Amino acid sequence: MTRGAADENAWRGVIAALANPDTRRVLGLLLAEQDASEHLASLPQNRRDRILRTLADARVIERNADEPRLRVERFAELLAAAPVERPTGIDRFFVDGRLEHYPARSDDRDAVLLSVADRTMPDPDERIDERTLTERLATLTDDPVSMRRYLVDAGLLDREPDGSAYRRAARSAS
Repeated sequence: MTRGAADENAWRGVIAALANPDTRRVLGLLLAEQDASEHLASLPQNRRDRILRTLADARVIERNADEPRLRVERFAELLAAAPVERPTGIDRFFVDGRLEHYPARSDDRDAVLLSVADRTMPDPDERIDERTLTERLATLTDDPVSMRRYLVDAGLLDREPDGSAYRRAARSAS
């Protein structure tokens, strides 16, 4: 494992320390800028040693005898090491597969509408009624009626003149 990968997973030691109620209590006292020595002194030596070792291994404290010192900078270190993956392309408009916000830029709108059309009507020969289309769109957006209109206006879906059915618009080869 590379150093970078180890740094990216360093938060796991802190979370593991927080999973233990004794360790969490000591860390809570330190975070609240309170003296943890009285609480530590009330514990058996082996438990006290385990708590201090766990917090030191997570690099959240520095040990000076039995008086731990909180390393507040550790949290900034963990945040700096955490990879931040931001969605790109049309994925930045979707959260958990649903359209979170409609794009302002026309190129983005076109790409999002094409994606929505592909997701709701992947079969170019399929013909569906308005209710079915609206139900499918409702799985992707909070406003399926407007989305249906956007898809028709963009020329991605054709609507029967009487509104009874929709199908994917025929595409011309460019």
